Amino acid sequence: MASRKRTKKPAKRPADVPAKGTGRDICFVIMPFGGWLDDYYETIYAPAIEAVELEPHRADDLYRPSTIVNDIWSYTQRAKLLLADLTGKNPNVFYELGLAHALGKPAILVAESMDDIPFDLRALRIIVYDKNDPRWGERLQEKVQTSITEVLKAPQEAVLPAFLHVRPAAAAPSVTLREKDIIEIKQELDLLRREIRRVPVSGRIINPREARFRIEQYLGSGLSEEAIIRRLRTEGPPESWIREQINEVRAKSASISNRVDETGTPTAGTSTKSSDA
Repeated sequence: MASRKRTKKPAKRPADVPAKGTGRDICFVIMPFGGWLDDYYETIYAPAIEAVELEPHRADDLYRPSTIVNDIWSYTQRAKLLLADLTGKNPNVFYELGLAHALGKPAILVAESMDDIPFDLRALRIIVYDKNDPRWGERLQEKVQTSITEVLKAPQEAVLPAFLHVRPAAAAPSVTLREKDIIEIKQELDLLRREIRRVPVSGRIINPREARFRIEQYLGSGLSEEAIIRRLRTEGPPESWIREQINEVRAKSASISNRVDETGTPTAGTSTKSSDA
């Protein structure tokens, strides 16, 4: 936890009145409320946002006699960018993030674990923090500050390509078709790098063709299904895919054996070698 002393929370105010009247651009923070989460906001997120001369806001800053989703929608429209803490997979946070995506707003995602980030969102800018680090709060604050600075320079790169506007629009970053394609490729490469880091590889990631060939070889040598899974899982293939391929190879081998038994010779085209690409 950052060492900054907890400050007194400001009084509730109407959604259309800035907290400090500075006229600065807003960074809207999406996160659950209460307890230690409020400490995170006041001692980590808010100071990081203020350090880059933006004004931090959170939905509990709001108070007026209307549906809260209207207030959240108003803040989201006004925000220069959003910071979303997805730790714990809070459904309200995901709903509010969806509103931000609908407006094409740049978003920085924060989580204690990559498991809290849905796969479809992992192409966006993500900050993962480790509370086992004694200085985790300080490091998180620094990462948030750095990320905001970088996003302000290139906001379109913190938006999913599906929500980018090719023609100029007031509410979201606008790009050309070529720029949109480049951003999409860049985000997919970032996602691939991130996913590869998450796999405890033994040295490399194998492709589906090689994995299928290895399965055939392992089954032919009499290796058990669980042993095959243990060997291949660390090289990229998901366990469910491995089991599916094992079943297919076994079924194919059984079919070939039946044909041999019936005719005495293998039928043409029934080699056990895989033809998968």
